[in-house]
Amino acid sequence: MNRINTTRGFTLLEVLVALVLLAVALAAIIKTASENTINTAHLRNKYFASIVASNKLAELRVAKTWPGTGFSNGRTELAKQKWQWNVQVENTPDDRLRKLTLTVAHEQDKDNLLFRVTSYIGKP
Repeated sequence: MNRINTTRGFTLLEVLVALVLLAVALAAIIKTASENTINTAHLRNKYFASIVASNKLAELRVAKTWPGTGFSNGRTELAKQKWQWNVQVENTPDDRLRKLTLTVAHEQDKDNLLFRVTSYIGKP
């Protein structure tokens, strides 16, 4: 008795189509992973900049002196990175309050502000 084998494998065309689909899917996955890595680094820097700003505001609040109006800047090191901060102190309609605008940028990229906060400080 001769039995005829009716099972068939994949054709070359089917294998090539499957490989193309796999290559497109892998490329999309790699691109997404790369973008997520870049976004994570940016968000980490924004978080550290917010900590620098919070620390500087806390220093200004606990200082015994009333901050004068004007502009001041400085550098801080946090997480083995150097940060540039700027503080603009302005008068308000209330003589007992001053408006503080604090910005923070990475020292290597000073033009790219990572964090900005506006706060008010009362006269001691």
